[in-house]
Amino acid sequence: MGMCVLSNLLDFLRHAVLLCLSSLGLAAPPAADDHPAYAAAAPAAAPDLWALPAAAAPHPPAPAAVKALLPAVRYADLRRGGAGACPAVCAVCLGALEARHRVRELGNCAHAFHKACIDKWVDKGHATCPLCRALLLPAAAADDDLVVATSSSFTF
Repeated sequence: MGMCVLSNLLDFLRHAVLLCLSSLGLAAPPAADDHPAYAAAAPAAAPDLWALPAAAAPHPPAPAAVKALLPAVRYADLRRGGAGACPAVCAVCLGALEARHRVRELGNCAHAFHKACIDKWVDKGHATCPLCRALLLPAAAADDDLVVATSSSFTF
């Protein structure tokens, strides 16, 4: 009789240790038919904590739409600094931005890049600024109105 109790106790301890290790991801979960305790609850897939919800991950706009909304102009038309300003550099190619160069100024951060450089960046599917990672285009005005309306309805 003592051997039967000892055998059951060791079996219980083995399954408890396996269950703990599998919940930590250090061992494969035991098969459902290995022990009656596992038959009721089949192992579920662990949730991916780093995955963004489908609604939170917007699809980037088409490259043609981005290029249409960011017109190319001469850098001389964009320059804001005076004569003593530091020379600007394109962060994509690391070349100087000169007055005669055609550039695109981004909508959110106002960084400027050579037209050819930012076009290649957009064609690769990027939807953010190569320098600061701000979105290339500003959010829709309707979204801004919704945020302002909901945030102003709270009183303290």
